[in-house]
Amino acid sequence: MIFSPRRTELLLGLVRYGLVGLANAATYYATYLAVHGAAGYLVAHVIGLGTAMVVSFFLNCRFTFHVRPTWGRFLLYPASQAVNIAATTVGVVGLVTLGVDERLAPLLAAALAVPASFLAARLVMTRIGGGPATGATPARSPERPTASVRDAHTEARTLPLPPFRDGISAAGR
Repeated sequence: MIFSPRRTELLLGLVRYGLVGLANAATYYATYLAVHGAAGYLVAHVIGLGTAMVVSFFLNCRFTFHVRPTWGRFLLYPASQAVNIAATTVGVVGLVTLGVDERLAPLLAAALAVPASFLAARLVMTRIGGGPATGATPARSPERPTASVRDAHTEARTLPLPPFRDGISAAGR
């Protein structure tokens, strides 16, 4: 079965999102362990979640969706993670109700929640947060208008990071 280019890109984005999720889990756990001894488990958990969410945001901007990390996207990103929290919570309760072991249910629920979480993050990163639905932004788009006054205003909203190439060139695919 051959997929259309749009479906192929969506599937590849989902795979990249899953890889970022693994990096996110590792970031959370490493931060949790580093802070736990000095601050206790609850503070370590909150700092770990915050750190992992920031790392996840930047990785998803650059690696998964190929968009500029802007303040608007950064501020909206936690909303996409709320979908993940809701989906995994409903999943855990549903799976346990169906008889799945309580120790296994969170892992299965997390795996089942990935597509919904991916679509929510994609919506925030590419549609609501600015940029086309494909995630690739051309060099001069509505997000980066040609008027010099607008450029200065638009650039002020971009997070201060090293230069970032919008989208992927045909040679980079």
